[in-house]
Amino acid sequence: MSMIRFVLCLTIALFLTACSSTKNWQGNSNDESTQAEFKELNGKQHFVLRVPSNDTYLSYRFTTAAGTLQASIKSASGFVFNDKIKSLEEKRIHLVNQKGATYKVMLEGNQASGSMDVRFVSSNL
Repeated sequence: MSMIRFVLCLTIALFLTACSSTKNWQGNSNDESTQAEFKELNGKQHFVLRVPSNDTYLSYRFTTAAGTLQASIKSASGFVFNDKIKSLEEKRIHLVNQKGATYKVMLEGNQASGSMDVRFVSSNL
């Protein structure tokens, strides 16, 4: 009986440490964009975006004001961006012949406050 209790306690502890929490998450997502402002992100957030057309740009902007924030954007062929955000990271990348491809956006924070905006846009302006 004590072994069952131990396994149950261990399972609950692992479940609780795997959870993510955020205060004041304000954002929205759809197939072509994801954006948010947040305070005290602890854990991970994942989003999937789909390339809308063959000639488009992937635009991203990550900011952090407190805590630590790791951000990444990954396509099927590898990471487009993967770094710790010190204050601001932003860029536009031209994508050709990728209509329908998926990109995964991942945030991992430890008491992180900041924002993100990742989207597909039609021009480099």
